[in-house]
Amino acid sequence: MANVNSRALPPARRHSQATIRHMQPVAIFVYGTLKRGQCRERCWPHVADSVRVGWVRSTLFTRHDYPALRPGDDLVLGELWSFAAEQLPAVLDVLDAVEQTNQPGLENLYDRVIVDVFAVDGSSLGQAHAYHYAIEPTRDGFKRVVAGVDGFSRWP
Repeated sequence: MANVNSRALPPARRHSQATIRHMQPVAIFVYGTLKRGQCRERCWPHVADSVRVGWVRSTLFTRHDYPALRPGDDLVLGELWSFAAEQLPAVLDVLDAVEQTNQPGLENLYDRVIVDVFAVDGSSLGQAHAYHYAIEPTRDGFKRVVAGVDGFSRWP
């Protein structure tokens, strides 16, 4: 966003810029054990308003027990879980514990990041929280997932 002198803007415009700057995503992009039908699906503390298929630009890794996501340019398929804004803090608290993120006395296993999410047709679904593996996954025995014939990497 361009650096704008907010005092030069009308009051309504000042408010909208401040609101935009402080908005947090109300969705979480998941690509592994938190997806529907996977072993941690029951960890969600609230029922999502919606769950949509989507993809992010990243690199997906796998090993026998769970996947890992890191920054990259592959198209990684997953699910976008959307929640009411007032539910999001509880959802993030639970998922941070599940993903060992920001837990007192522990090193992060995953880091929570903000990602751009897209529908399968390429249209934007907005931004969401996601979890990236905290270190290079190959150091922990992960292998990179190769994209399928449809161009998407996915787990399992």
